[in-house]
Amino acid sequence: MSWTRLPPASITGLVMAMAVWLPGFAHAADFTLNAVHSSIVRDFTTVRHLTADILAGRLKQSGDVILFDVREGDEFEVSHLAGATRVDPGIWRHTFFTRHGDAVKGKTVVFYCSVGVRSSKLAAKLQAALAARGAKAVYNLQGGIFHWHNERRPLTSGAAPTSFVHPFDDHWGQLVKRRGLLRYKPGR
Repeated sequence: MSWTRLPPASITGLVMAMAVWLPGFAHAADFTLNAVHSSIVRDFTTVRHLTADILAGRLKQSGDVILFDVREGDEFEVSHLAGATRVDPGIWRHTFFTRHGDAVKGKTVVFYCSVGVRSSKLAAKLQAALAARGAKAVYNLQGGIFHWHNERRPLTSGAAPTSFVHPFDDHWGQLVKRRGLLRYKPGR
């Protein structure tokens, strides 16, 4: 279920939880991808992070990277990194490994979402089991798809290239530099 289809009480709860998670962002000037990433590193101490530069290089040089997009379906439909597989942010461990367990052996596994919160949470939950199934390494993409987009790196929507990115919501969308390229639905 997409957060946009949640009952109003659930949306209010989600917004309140995000406000509690982001106490250091009282001023708009403090709300940057770097500041968010610092909070993620503090909150998910066991998760390793990969920069967009390093990921882009690995994607060009080898076929040993498997990408998991940890966003809702409507976000993924607007755009995603080429070759990424979407997984629900709340996927159960058993379900993840039933669907993807064989694919991770010998691979570097990279999770990403909009900014890194959902993907870091899933990476933390699955990393030990991924290593046990033969994954070479497990990472969160630093800054998520927003940072990737801000650096004008390629995105795809289905099989076609796109310049658009889903903002998650108006608040988080502020972290996207090219605001004219925000979309809640796929488009060219």
